[in-house]
Amino acid sequence: MKLNPKIFKNLTSEPFEVQDIEGTKVSFYYMNETNYLAQYAGRGKFAIWTSDGSGEYKVIIEKSYYEALKPFYEYDVNKIWIEFLDNAGEVTKKINYRFMIPTLLGYVLIAGLATVFLPELVLQVLLALIVVVILSNTFQTRITSKKVKEANVKAQQDIRDAIGSDVFDELVKAQEVHYQNYFKFEDDDTVQEAEVVEVNEVVEEIKEPELEDRDKEI
Repeated sequence: MKLNPKIFKNLTSEPFEVQDIEGTKVSFYYMNETNYLAQYAGRGKFAIWTSDGSGEYKVIIEKSYYEALKPFYEYDVNKIWIEFLDNAGEVTKKINYRFMIPTLLGYVLIAGLATVFLPELVLQVLLALIVVVILSNTFQTRITSKKVKEANVKAQQDIRDAIGSDVFDELVKAQEVHYQNYFKFEDDDTVQEAEVVEVNEVVEEIKEPELEDRDKEI
């Protein structure tokens, strides 16, 4: 599964940490030492996972954020998160094939038959087919989002179980403190209205359960 492959390709310096998680290499880079700090940290996105689809992952993370939430990036948590990413990629691929191939075949077949037997209605048929394709893509996206979100919720719970609820909750609080300090907000209302921060790209779902591309290109 590819995640921000352009960023992955551009990360060529020495990582500050490398983990081998059951044969999967995960390299960590400080966002502060890249050109992505303003682009992502400036929008409250302090950790970005990337992959070129080869099975290797590279993570760029804002330095103070990593120091404040390091338990979210240790071996056991990353193992759970990688399993989620891999499973989400497989789910997405299967759903895409189930919809894409029948839709394309149906489009070609019906368009061909219309051209041969209903040449005077070809334009109308093609327009109708385009509508069907759009509706099919919309339905496909909704199913994919639902399946991935369900897997994401399970991954969150698995992470909570792995590190303990107390530690997990403390890290969520530490996330808020980091966010406030980073942007120097003056009141809680501003914090609540601001864009949600991501902790290992997991806590965002806990705070506001909506599927992002969360910087994923699944």
